[in-house]
This record gives sequence, structure tokens and C-alpha cells, in this order.
Amino acid sequence: MSTTPTDIDYALLKRIAKGEQASLEELIRRHERRLYQLAYRLLKDPLETEDALQEVFLKAYEHAGRFQPISTVKAWLNRITANHCLNRLRERVPQDSLDDEDKAPQLPSLTANPLEALEESDLARRLEGLLEALPENQRRALILKRFGDLSYQEIGEIMGTSPGAVDGLIKRARQFLRKALAEYFE
Repeated sequence: MSTTPTDIDYALLKRIAKGEQASLEELIRRHERRLYQLAYRLLKDPLETEDALQEVFLKAYEHAGRFQPISTVKAWLNRITANHCLNRLRERVPQDSLDDEDKAPQLPSLTANPLEALEESDLARRLEGLLEALPENQRRALILKRFGDLSYQEIGEIMGTSPGAVDGLIKRARQFLRKALAEYFE
């Protein structure tokens, strides 16, 4: 009988609940990159994202013994991350600083030729701007679906709305992006 990633994650959580540090390190190794992407998409700040992830894994460590295998460990970690980041966003104080000037430009991939790299970089900037232009609830729903790999039910629970409303938010966000980016895909 083969072992699935879900079985491995669940076994790691059970060992973490018993205090095994090496199991926590393995769980972090298995999920850190994906959770970083989700947290960064929500927080838009690399240092805050790093801090948030440390807190997320601390919460996972503290609550490992309470995990109920109703969903996967991956979904559970996604929910912890999304909730934690959304709470941080709610607590943020508006900044009058020059945030846009402090951000590093998105680097094109190393495998693209110069024309492809330019087009890829332009598309990435355009997409990032369009995501920011979405209404906040549409942007969050889309990010939670795409980068959090959460179900509409889970997103609804996080956002305090119904799965049907989440479906509508994501459809409107995708329609907006599809229309705005049509020139890139003609």
C-alpha cells in the first residue's frame, strides 16, 4: 500500500503533537513555499510575509493535537495562513509612506529570450496592477482560490459569506481580468 502526501502530513502532525521537532521541520519544508506564495499575495510585503509564516507554523505546532481529519493538512494550513494574513490586513494602519517606490521590480524569468522576458515582465506588472484594481472582496476570493487552493465553502467561511457568493466574486474577478488582458492572448 502506497503512502499519499495526505497520509504523510497527517502522520507528521500526530508526531508534532507529541513534541517531535524534526516532524515540524519536515512539515515546514513540505509546505513553506506554497504558504509563502499565498501569504505574500495577501500581504504584499516580504518581511511581513516571513513574520506571518513563522506565526502560522507556530499556530500549527500549538494546535497539531487538535487537528481533525475532516479535510487535508494542506487545506488546514491554507486556512490558518489565510485567516492569519487577513487578520493582519484588518489590523494594518494606513501608511502614508512611499510604498510603491520601495518595492523591487519583478524580475523576468532566466529562461526567456529578451523579447519573451520583456513581454513576461510587462504582463506580470499589468496583472499585478489589475489584481490591485479589483474590488477587495473579489481580489481576496481569487487569491484564496488560486494560491490557497481552498474550496468555495472554505473561502466563504474565511470571508464570512456563502459559497455561492464566493463563486460570483471569483467569476466577476476572472471576467474582469480576461477582458483586461485580452490583448495578450489574441
